[in-house]
Amino acid sequence: MMRFFLSILSLAALIGCSESKVQCYNGSDSAISYVGRSIATADTLGPRQWAAGSYFAFAFDGNECTLNLIDEQIWSGTGFNYLELVVDGRCTRICTDTTLNVIVLDSLLSDAPTHDVLVCKDTESSHGYIQLQSIITRNLRANRELPECSPIIEFIGNSITCGAEAYCDEVPYGTGRWGDRHRAYLAYGPRVARMMNARWMLTSVSGIGLIHSCCDMDIVMPQVYDKVSLRNNEYEYNFAEQANIVCICLGQNDGIQDSTTFCNAYVDFISTVRKHNPEARIVLLSSPMADDNLRAWQERILLSVENQVESVEHYFFSRQWNNGGGDHPDCNEHAEIAEELYNYLR
Repeated sequence: MMRFFLSILSLAALIGCSESKVQCYNGSDSAISYVGRSIATADTLGPRQWAAGSYFAFAFDGNECTLNLIDEQIWSGTGFNYLELVVDGRCTRICTDTTLNVIVLDSLLSDAPTHDVLVCKDTESSHGYIQLQSIITRNLRANRELPECSPIIEFIGNSITCGAEAYCDEVPYGTGRWGDRHRAYLAYGPRVARMMNARWMLTSVSGIGLIHSCCDMDIVMPQVYDKVSLRNNEYEYNFAEQANIVCICLGQNDGIQDSTTFCNAYVDFISTVRKHNPEARIVLLSSPMADDNLRAWQERILLSVENQVESVEHYFFSRQWNNGGGDHPDCNEHAEIAEELYNYLR
């Protein structure tokens, strides 16, 4: 397995240090916030992050900042991740490809003396982990926009929740590689969380179901819910951070199943979720991709589940969104889905 090292540099770092001396901060520095399931390593690197939508955040002074990242680079060196780089509220999407070793961030910086940075993994766990090695900058600070005391919303789901096939602007559907159209940062879940000034966690895998997954997958969500690397069903997760709200959006890949079997499995899964998040508000969602027949079936099932489980509620989306690749919602539709869910959750 190869590991690919990515350096992200500001323009000032490229032309030389013009202000006070920069320092090298380890990826494990306490000023850096990590959100999403991850594994800490025994060295000074940051934790390894697999899940779609997992991210780290920090702030820095001045106009010089270099990030040294490790991309696991699976699939014989072709499994590059896509990352969302957000600086002072301005975002750009990058691929950790060898053609992008040096990335100029100057156009993203505001005139403020301190800049807030968030780096979000747009691709999911099947693309391997990313890991922050170090940050080189003048003064490293905690990110001010997403403090660690803010609530957490966990979104459990499939490719829709991952933001898969949502961004076809650069690589049209049917071309390129798997993951070229992933954009988890702009999926409905992270959008809702940002609207609510909350942190987000995506516990999601493309193709996964509650009792039946598509595409010959050998896993279902209850089987991997307690793992860090979800797609590979690896590494136990310690649930150190509990969610304040959990939204469950499963069933698209299951399709219409035996109602009793599906309902019982859903009740059991909610019990598992509740065990790890005892104080969370749990909301069951219909699928934003469902056609009329599947949506009607899901609504009946979710109401039946809700009647059997205490302190659980539901939200049924108003329609089907499918303008993205493979009939998935596109980024604009994810914004509409997020608006509906936000209006309910708030």
